[in-house]
Amino acid sequence: MSARRAWSLMAGALLMVASVSAHATSHVRIVRLSYIDGQVQMDRANGQGLERAILNAPVVEGSRIVTGRDGLAEVEFEDNGTVRLGEATEVFFRQLLINDAGDKVNEIELVRGTMYFDTKSGKRDIDRVIAADHTFVLRHDSQIRFVMNGDQVQAAALAGELQLDNNGQFEKVKKNETLTAASSNPAATTIAKGVDSYPLDRWNSERAAYQNAYAYNNVGYGSHSMSTYGYQDLAYYGNFMTLANVGLVWQPYGASSWLGWDPYLAGGWAFTPGFGYMWASAYPWGWLPYHWGAWSFQPTIGWVWCPGAAFSRGGVVNVVNNVQAVAPVVNAPSGYRAPAPPVAPVNGNHPSMLVGRIGNVPAYLPDGPVPPNFRSVIQDHSGVGGMGAPSFGGKGAGGNAANANSAGIAARNSRAVNPTTTNRSGHVFVAPQTQTVSAGGYMSPSMAGGAGVGPGSAPVYNGGAPMRSSGGMTSASGGRSAAAPSGGHGGAGANPK
Repeated sequence: MSARRAWSLMAGALLMVASVSAHATSHVRIVRLSYIDGQVQMDRANGQGLERAILNAPVVEGSRIVTGRDGLAEVEFEDNGTVRLGEATEVFFRQLLINDAGDKVNEIELVRGTMYFDTKSGKRDIDRVIAADHTFVLRHDSQIRFVMNGDQVQAAALAGELQLDNNGQFEKVKKNETLTAASSNPAATTIAKGVDSYPLDRWNSERAAYQNAYAYNNVGYGSHSMSTYGYQDLAYYGNFMTLANVGLVWQPYGASSWLGWDPYLAGGWAFTPGFGYMWASAYPWGWLPYHWGAWSFQPTIGWVWCPGAAFSRGGVVNVVNNVQAVAPVVNAPSGYRAPAPPVAPVNGNHPSMLVGRIGNVPAYLPDGPVPPNFRSVIQDHSGVGGMGAPSFGGKGAGGNAANANSAGIAARNSRAVNPTTTNRSGHVFVAPQTQTVSAGGYMSPSMAGGAGVGPGSAPVYNGGAPMRSSGGMTSASGGRSAAAPSGGHGGAGANPK
């Protein structure tokens, strides 16, 4: 199978559309905790209350996520839409369902703090936010910032638009407008021109730019037709290739040079209502490879992930029926014991069970890319108060000088971003390059216009920190590919959405 053929098959396959009865509503959907930094807790809707959040844990209807004063988190939906939580923020997933018309419904309640809702192009998806006893309906391809302070909420349209549902009467908020409302006085809503700038905006933009660059805008890595949750992390942290007698496979950068590595070295088992214990990988890329397809050990290059039927013609057509609690292991080396989910007790608690060493920093392979320090772009944390939000009423959102004064304080307290945390594209992540088909028949980064990767050259990750090349990967024909994206920058990464 050629690489071009493999990519064309994947284009249709990665649209995860649930197949349900035309007259039934399904509440069984799984979305992904795609990013955590600092103190983050999660209530997994299993009656046990808040627990330590695990990266890549499944999020289902009824889940709750709470960030501490140093916590940041992101939840990714099937169409790459995201909800991002700032510091000292709490959200509740009131609805994650597929209605009788086949539309995915995402209804999120903002209890306190700062939340960014980045919707995508699914025109049939319904995205709603409940805050301060008000219901907001978001349009597709929009990015809305919600900030709760006491009983008051601000909804700022950074891109696209939203509507306030006021007892069936809709008030539209367009791009660069801010709506202010309070639960204590439901009728007193105001819409003002302008959107105040908050320190967390840069973090939100950087996460969005990373997703856009690696899931959409670069030839070879992805496109809008390839929008499924977790794909961007595969593009950033690893490489697809075609092996003889195996077909299309993916391998994380660095796996081929770490002889003792296996895909289940670090992670945890999280009990998920409706599904039982599911694997939550500690690796940033650990979503798709652990719930679809299978892992296989290849003697010449080590462990690879085989998408198998998940990426074949027709693709994954039913999230519920095709998702796996854990991806199976095939062709394991002698003596390897494949992981198995813990037996869930019929009654009592279902605690999470950690495997390996999991710290506050996402795990990564020594010869692979270091996870970008997205937090580093937040220049000022003085706005994090008891409710995790700055004061309201600034020039752009209410007409008085309160926010102007806050902005002055923020400017005095702000700390400059370390210049070594950004690269030539202006981001904390390495922007992708144009892809070429190698002699071995799989995709590899182009060496044109950027620093080479391989023996004698050190790719640059995480804003200038050089790391060793993993020595490349071996194809069926014995060819070599670049071990990772090089330090060159260009393409869509320099011009994020």
